[in-house]
Order: sequence, then C-alpha cells, then structure tokens
Amino acid sequence: MGRLSKVASIILIMLGGIALVAWGGAGYAVSLYDEGIEDNCDSTVGTIAQITEWDDGQCDDARETKEALENARPIILAVGSLLVGLGLIVYIRS
Repeated sequence: MGRLSKVASIILIMLGGIALVAWGGAGYAVSLYDEGIEDNCDSTVGTIAQITEWDDGQCDDARETKEALENARPIILAVGSLLVGLGLIVYIRS
C-alpha cells in the first residue's frame, strides 16, 4: 500500500501544480485581454467601430472571454491548492 499511496500522492501534486500553472496563465491571459480591449475597443477608433458594428462583435466577445477567465481563476486556484494539499497529506502519511 505504501508504494501505491506515494504514486497517487505524486500524481495529485503534479495535477495540482498543473492547475496552479493554469491559474497563473489565466491571469496572464486576462491582462492581455485587458490591454487589447483598452487599445482596440476603448479608443476612439474602436468606439466608432463598435457603434457602426464594423468590429463584428469582437470587442464584446473579448470582454465576455475576459470575464469568463476572471470568474474561473478562483476555482482553478482552489482546485490546484486542494490537489497539492491532498497530495502532500497522502505523501506525508505514507
């Protein structure tokens, strides 16, 4: 049972680490979306493009995607932390 629990704990820690990296990547993506929205949508040209619908809804799509990423970040952080924590508990107890 000792080997199996150590392997399982390492897998949990690795999955948690991947989730934590994904959390950081989502934060980076949110900042990129924010910069793009500022540069391309909130400028004078971007506002005119939105009013005349020349942007084909791209600014709205970018805002929705940014909001979805912002909403998913706490969940990703919680899952990653939980997996790493459980993995460490199993590793220490085995």
